[in-house]
Formats: sequence, structure tokens, C-alpha cells
Amino acid sequence: MLPDTFAIIGAVIGSLGGFYYVFETMAGRAQPNRITWLLWGIFPMVIFVAQRVQGVPGVSWASFAAGLTPLLVVAASFFNRNAYWKTEPRDYGLMAAAILGILLWGITRNPNLALLFSLLADMLASVPTLLKARRHPRSESWVAYAISATGFGISLLSVQTFNFQSAAFVAYVFLLNAALAMLASMRASSGTPTPGPGGAHDNA
Repeated sequence: MLPDTFAIIGAVIGSLGGFYYVFETMAGRAQPNRITWLLWGIFPMVIFVAQRVQGVPGVSWASFAAGLTPLLVVAASFFNRNAYWKTEPRDYGLMAAAILGILLWGITRNPNLALLFSLLADMLASVPTLLKARRHPRSESWVAYAISATGFGISLLSVQTFNFQSAAFVAYVFLLNAALAMLASMRASSGTPTPGPGGAHDNA
């Protein structure tokens, strides 16, 4: 187990992976699904607030880092027309689920329920990008995901008390980024061309 301060170090490293994805997006080498990444930004911020309410220490900043960079990716996708990935009706359904989760959190005032609703919604939001990374690895940045997985892995190792509010989300984010890194790393051997802008994608 690492000291608690390593949670912040891991969050910083995780953010660097996100910033690298921002760079790849602005360069047009990555095509994020805007709604998916927007959801990825909203859910961790809800979890961050819930963790702080419960007095969760440094590891909560890993949740903040997990939410900040996706919001920056969404913003960056508007700066390059080659960074556009067509959205589908299911993405809007996931956004509705996110709003519902936030409303339920506001009604119950129960931080653990907020964690649960947000975590489940984040899992659903991740499915389109996991499928896209498998089918179109060239549309993703495996390096960005690998950096983030390393950072959140460090944060996970610094958790002092393994309980739901402290460890569940950071463990999930670590596994998600590791899986995306492995899927997107197939781009080197993939013959699938990088998709162009607009609605011509065979979207996952």
C-alpha cells in the first residue's frame, strides 16, 4: 500500500493521459464520441462531490481528474472537424440516465446512492467507446489510455481503507483505461482506416 499522498500523484498522471487525448483530438488523430465523453466528465464529478461529502481523502482527487479531462476532450473536439464521431440515439439515452442519476442523488441526499447511480451510468456510457476501440482502434489513442491507467493504478494502490466509497470508482477507472489501452493498441496491426469527419462512420 502506498502513502495517501500518492493518490494525488496518480491523479496528476491520470490527468496527463487525458491531456494527451485532448492533444490527439485537436490534431484530428482521435475521434471522441462527444456525448460519451461528456457523460464521462459528468459522472466522476458527481462521484467526487459524493466522496468529499463523506470525508474521503486524497483518492477523491482521482475522481476529479477522471472528470475534468473528458470535459476538455469534448471542448477540443470542436476545434478540428476530423475529430467528429457520429452519435447515436443510445448516446442520448445514456445522457438521460445521467440526468436521472443526478436527480435521484438530489432527492435522496445519500452520497453512497450517488456513487452507485453514477458508477452504473458510467459503465453504460463506456460501452460505445469500448466497442468503437475494438472495431476502429485507429479512432482512439492507446497512449492516452495507458498513461491514465498507470496514474489511476497508482491512486488505487494508495487507498488506505478499501470500502465502496473509497475504492470502487478508482478501481473501475483503472480497469476501464487499461481495457481501452489494450483495444486501441491494436491500431498498429489494424487495416481499418481512420474514419473521416461527419456521418460516414460505421459507429459502434
